[in-house]
Amino acid sequence: MNQNDLYQIEGLNFTKGRKTQIYILQEPLGFKLLDPLNLSFKLLVYWSDESVLLDWNDYIEGICSNELYFRLFYQGEEYKIQGSAEQLDELYDFCSGKFIYKKSNIFIKNSVIQTNAQYELNLVMNVKENKQYIEKRIFSSLISQRLEMSNSFNTQLGQDSIPEEVRIIQLLNAQNCPYIMKIQSITYDGDYYSLIYTNKNLISLRQILKMQKMGLPLSFVIEILEQLLIVLNIFQELQIIHNGINLDMINYSLESNSIVVSNFSSSTFECNKGRPIKGNTIGFIPPEYLNKYLISPQANIFQLGTLLYHLLFNQNPFGNDPQTQLQNNISGKYNILNTNIDKDIIDLLKSMMQINPQKRKTPKEYLCSKIFKPQYRSKISKNSFLSFLQENRLSKIFEFEVENENPTIQNIKSLSINKKKN
Repeated sequence: MNQNDLYQIEGLNFTKGRKTQIYILQEPLGFKLLDPLNLSFKLLVYWSDESVLLDWNDYIEGICSNELYFRLFYQGEEYKIQGSAEQLDELYDFCSGKFIYKKSNIFIKNSVIQTNAQYELNLVMNVKENKQYIEKRIFSSLISQRLEMSNSFNTQLGQDSIPEEVRIIQLLNAQNCPYIMKIQSITYDGDYYSLIYTNKNLISLRQILKMQKMGLPLSFVIEILEQLLIVLNIFQELQIIHNGINLDMINYSLESNSIVVSNFSSSTFECNKGRPIKGNTIGFIPPEYLNKYLISPQANIFQLGTLLYHLLFNQNPFGNDPQTQLQNNISGKYNILNTNIDKDIIDLLKSMMQINPQKRKTPKEYLCSKIFKPQYRSKISKNSFLSFLQENRLSKIFEFEVENENPTIQNIKSLSINKKKN
């Protein structure tokens, strides 16, 4: 601890208007407040507590008069915490994406990009920065199980009033999960929760396949696969089922030359698996959703295997038309095309697309494959593909703006196939 951790607080069991010094220390689960005189514990603020709300509006809107501060609402109490601009900026950045903020008036809606029963996607302007952001305003009534967090981030059951998508994003940001869309803030306006994203220049994997009709360089495919396995390894540890690992929901950043997982609308915790499965794209449905097997994060692996098949062969493994895709997807029937692709990659693909989820390996086990060893990759082909992307740079593509070209199934409970009569 040092002077930079020392703030002033009003409302901590003191007479109204009286301030006292307090240490604020950042923790993986939130931040804790200590008495600077004897370092005794005063308060531990969990980001997972549904009662917590941070109000930064006076500070970020520039209407603080003689002091800089933010307000903390926690378990029915209100606290006013004062610090320097450097302190508040650092704490604001630490809390962003994990804690929920009271919605600010600095974001003005410019236009509606997309709207449906689950959410409204808006282009908003930060009038203080004169910078555009994407706001996803969540309408869905599906709520999560309460997150009672331990040091290992295991989730426990309990009713929660916060949407599951928000809870998943909070948890991933608390774990510093790489390759996910950076959240500017999670906000609440008294009625709905919103996600504020930085406006990024992204291209979907489906668009990349359309641009590169002759196929993708193998080294590029391996790099995408490795990055996604790193993300799925964290999903496995946190018991998250993504439900949207497909060509439209996985994007590529031309700025960082890496994948970006940007949409968690269909994601769920494993502890919520008894509920109807949220939307899935035909041709990417894990067989256990429709069969006797338990639903677990191993469903992510099947979807990744299907995605890998697309990247290798530029076609759906289960057929060309939706009816055939659905039939073969349910039965897990697919064919490996005659190809000169290395046997180690084909074996990995087959393992990922096993019908029985228990026969699939974990992301950590797949990451040990020799195809990810440095000597296995061809940097020349990767660099040539990246040059191709730069030369064919598209205009900015908003998150979720790309239309899904495959039909989806909402709330899967049972499926029936209408066969043609002879």
